[in-house]
Amino acid sequence: MNRFIILLAVMTIALTSGVVGRGQTEAAGALKEVKVFFYFIGKDGTDEQILPVKRQVSAAAPLYPAIEAILEGPTAAEKALGYTTTRYGPMKLLSVKFTKTTARIDFSREILPNSNPGDLETLRFREAVMRTAEQFPSVKKVIVCVNGMNEFGVGMEIDRPIPCPKSP
Repeated sequence: MNRFIILLAVMTIALTSGVVGRGQTEAAGALKEVKVFFYFIGKDGTDEQILPVKRQVSAAAPLYPAIEAILEGPTAAEKALGYTTTRYGPMKLLSVKFTKTTARIDFSREILPNSNPGDLETLRFREAVMRTAEQFPSVKKVIVCVNGMNEFGVGMEIDRPIPCPKSP
């Protein structure tokens, strides 16, 4: 019984101190600096690039939190420099699956009435996700899906979205 109380106390301290979170266990200092890509328009709004900013994420499994950081968007300081989100509408990261050298990254997106993203918005988002994932040496191919579909510019060519493959 005493061991249970001690274990419960240790877990409570770890959870409230931020050592354990988001389904991962990590020791203090087990972080890795990664690049997370955002749309950069500059202070005057005339620049157009997908550029990286640095984030600290779990060293044990850095891909998921790096991709999640894209949805969190740039910090206030980064926004002041001219960075903006590449996310288009309310989005959620559903999963990051890794098979051999392929990363499949699935998102859900709430489809709002009268709010259809243009091709450039979807392509910027896809580029940010792909460039963020491709920085990891084990990732050679990236599949990005939103609501189970590849909705990145392809729809304009064939007039409909293309379903994502079943598995990477």
